[in-house]
Amino acid sequence: MTKDTGDKLGIDIGSCAIKIIQASGPADRPAVTAIGFKSIVGMNTQEISDALKSLAAEVHVSLKSAAISLSGPSVIVRFISLPKMDEVALKSAIRYEAEKFIPYNISDCVIDFQTLRKDDKENKLNVLLVAAKKESVQEKMNLVERAGFSTRVIDIDSFAAANAFMRNHSPTDPNKSYAVLNIGGVHTNVSILKGDLIYFARDIVVGGNDFTSAVSKRLGIDQKSAEELKLLPPQEKKTEIADCVRGVFNDLLDEIKLSFGYYENQAGKGIDEIYVSGGASNITDLEQVFEETLGSKPIFWNPMGFMDTSSGSIDADFIEKTKNCFSVAAGLVLR
Repeated sequence: MTKDTGDKLGIDIGSCAIKIIQASGPADRPAVTAIGFKSIVGMNTQEISDALKSLAAEVHVSLKSAAISLSGPSVIVRFISLPKMDEVALKSAIRYEAEKFIPYNISDCVIDFQTLRKDDKENKLNVLLVAAKKESVQEKMNLVERAGFSTRVIDIDSFAAANAFMRNHSPTDPNKSYAVLNIGGVHTNVSILKGDLIYFARDIVVGGNDFTSAVSKRLGIDQKSAEELKLLPPQEKKTEIADCVRGVFNDLLDEIKLSFGYYENQAGKGIDEIYVSGGASNITDLEQVFEETLGSKPIFWNPMGFMDTSSGSIDADFIEKTKNCFSVAAGLVLR
């Protein structure tokens, strides 16, 4: 890795696709030097490694050290409050505290933490605690290593998407609350930020695949045809498709409302703006259903807006069509 130019590689291996971004140059405006997307639907672990290796060669990735990320039920994120103490004491106390909040055997987990805020008035520390099953961490590392890459850092999908969002939208009001939703194939990553700090994060086990399956079952068609109808239904079928996916929308929005309600109870205020990205964020009627249920239209944003994508080797049409899919990969490039 050429540290002096800040070259970084982010590899997002999702449930349905691999997304790669390699960038170079200043941190405030890195230039994309390689970018790629490849479906991995139906592939086993070895096939995914092979697909990653093939995609990296196809888009001319030159770096071998990558930032990767995790999501799903093997990852636990908790925001906890502890008595104020120094860093040494906190490191000693965190494992004991983690046992109260992590539903897995602590010895089977990798644990990390970060102090978010020091409340001198209350004499407390607000701490972000993250635990991931060692097995899941090792599986993801092995997968990228079989493709010829080493792991530089391991992030969490929701944090990576939030970091990309913050780089694109420098908060001007520290009291404003933003919900950042990354709707993927299997999970919807939820992050809630107040100003430039994360106050809440979780994964909802509802994603684009659930919408596709609902259309497939209701209409008796294959998954590929259902996917096409879900995203681009002809005018005469829009009402029918909306009826097919209404139940899945209800499940997703119920979980989002629970997340928003929890944050509001903790922070004493509601969500001011909702931002969405992810490969499943362009589902038909998403804006209308969100506004009806949450009282606010979601805002679509470009996760790569802070990057220079003007290189002649980068396909502008490809970026325009797929930019919603790259919020996690864009955040990984920042690590």
